[in-house]
Amino acid sequence: MASEVSAVPPLVQPDLRERLGRYAFVAAFVSCVAQVVAIFVAHIGLVAACLGLAASRERIRMPPVAVPLLGFALWTALSLAFSDDPAAGFPQVRKLFVFLVLPVVYSLFQTMSRIQRLLEAMFVATLAGSVTAIGQFAWKVAEASASGVNFYDYYVGRRITGFFSHWMTFSQVLMMVALVLASYVLFYRWRRTARSVWIGTGAVLGLALILSVTRSVWAAAALGVIYLVWSWKPRLLWAAPIGLLLLAVVSPGLVKQRLLSVTEPASYENRLLMWRTGAQMIQAHPWFGVGPERVAARFDEFQPEAGQERPSGYYAHLHNVVIHYAAERGIPAAIFIVWLLVKVLVDHVSAARRRGRSDDSRTWLFHGVAAATVGLMGSGMFDQSLGDSEVLGTYLVLVALGYRAMDTGVGNSPVEAG
Repeated sequence: MASEVSAVPPLVQPDLRERLGRYAFVAAFVSCVAQVVAIFVAHIGLVAACLGLAASRERIRMPPVAVPLLGFALWTALSLAFSDDPAAGFPQVRKLFVFLVLPVVYSLFQTMSRIQRLLEAMFVATLAGSVTAIGQFAWKVAEASASGVNFYDYYVGRRITGFFSHWMTFSQVLMMVALVLASYVLFYRWRRTARSVWIGTGAVLGLALILSVTRSVWAAAALGVIYLVWSWKPRLLWAAPIGLLLLAVVSPGLVKQRLLSVTEPASYENRLLMWRTGAQMIQAHPWFGVGPERVAARFDEFQPEAGQERPSGYYAHLHNVVIHYAAERGIPAAIFIVWLLVKVLVDHVSAARRRGRSDDSRTWLFHGVAAATVGLMGSGMFDQSLGDSEVLGTYLVLVALGYRAMDTGVGNSPVEAG
């Protein structure tokens, strides 16, 4: 009889769903921290978090950047379809997987307490990478001295990398985390001892950033700091030129020499060639570009003054986010990326202004994400910053946490809206 038929149990029992949700949170936490330590571990953790989140049947939510993000992904697929070698571009399609950081982190970190603990763990992990990098610097000083070579010439091509494989990746990730930490120190109401700990952490991160001698990231970090000072005590900005001049005077010889290298055409003529070549690609293929991963392969075809010897440099990308994506995937792809960055910046600046200092449990994060976005946009003028999974993943973690904080209450309060 129908009344005797027992109900079919759900595929996943409520207690199991709850455990899966906890496992997904732990995996996401590990993945986020690993963004600044080991990208392989970060990706494994992201996969585990995705599976756990889906199995737990938790509501999967997306921060309000879905339109530009989806537009960029779809235009990448169209560019691939129109490419002269679609198979070569599949690594860029796989890289879209990193964007899953946004819904995973946004869905799982539902309180400011969780958000704050994660960011503190990222600060500590970045501190470990910075200490490692400073040790690398000391080792390289000893190597150059033992070899009897000029340290600057020896070091510029062998800079510190921390836990990463390249100094540019290291310095850009370090810059973003350091800017968020600076905002934490400036805008959060601290007990004196606790603030001193984070000031000391920031000093180590700052030293590592200086020793990276990466000029574009120095400039980008300066832009982020200017934003933070303007938001904190704008009257202090008048002292910025004096501070920069004083810093240039007291800086060690390595830093001075790196700053002076800006005046040497050999230090930037390769980028000028890349940008001119990118402009030729955009003019020839404005809608879908030359295809994902096809910039290097087709560089000679579009290089002005074809046949001339190139200045030394890395020509796999065009060292500018907008120019690169416009040349590789078409002008619409570049528009979607700019839209994404500008929206993140505007939303977080607006959120910080709405809350003001009356809600410093969240205001510091809004200012931090805005400063990191300013820094990333600045470094993106001279490098294809978003092409590195480590840089992209770290930035997306910060963005997801910032948007999540907009929907949370103070302390451990859960989601209020959305």
